[in-house]
Amino acid sequence: MRKVILDTNVFLSGILFGGNPEKLLKLWLEKRFILCFSPILKAEIIQKLELKFEFAKYSIKTISQTIDMFSKKYIPKKKVKICKYPKGNFLLELAQESHANYLVSGDKTVLELKEYKGTKILSPKE
Repeated sequence: MRKVILDTNVFLSGILFGGNPEKLLKLWLEKRFILCFSPILKAEIIQKLELKFEFAKYSIKTISQTIDMFSKKYIPKKKVKICKYPKGNFLLELAQESHANYLVSGDKTVLELKEYKGTKILSPKE
């Protein structure tokens, strides 16, 4: 089964705005691919839901539990410094550790890489 990483912006867009990111979340929940997560990625999603979007604690807890139950957790061992925007590096570290097939992102600095160590980097449209 394919392994996929959804960047924070894609995951949040799927919850909040719909469109292609929402379709990706539905495919994940239908178990059409394995969603790869790291503690850093999960923490960033939870933090943005809490602080930026002011989600209720109950909703955040439900999302957190869903991530825990239906995704594969990886703890990257190697640091990477490739992205122009340094915060994107943790995604590449996760890609390297998980051997993900795809990294889906809306971040231009991540997308311009196109591929990293066998992981294809795509936008939600692709």
